[in-house]
Amino acid sequence: MNPLLDTCAVLTLSNGPLPHRAAGAFGAARQAFVSPVSAWEVAIKFHLGKLQLTASPLAWFQTLCLHYHLTVLPLTTELLCAAADLPPLHRDPFDRILIAAAIEQNLTILTTDATIGAYPGITTIW
Repeated sequence: MNPLLDTCAVLTLSNGPLPHRAAGAFGAARQAFVSPVSAWEVAIKFHLGKLQLTASPLAWFQTLCLHYHLTVLPLTTELLCAAADLPPLHRDPFDRILIAAAIEQNLTILTTDATIGAYPGITTIW
């Protein structure tokens, strides 16, 4: 099982350890993934003044990825169209992209968002 961290998980990881179950899944994974939409979401929150970072959003995200050996998934036209094709259970476009990526790559999403787990074929851990 390889995890995909949602933005909440990325922010939690940057501030310390993940909760027990998520930390176990993260530690046992051969490879862990993040989406570039999480970097985008962090940058938006930073520029709106809702999030403080120790560096620019890009430098912060790149450092986190290097430190935790996170693989950044590609953001493709196919993935974005697959996200748009999902049933409208979740309205957040960031989360819909994560859901489509998890389906495409057979990943488990580390998230606190219960709506994500409502999609068929999606496994979440937190």
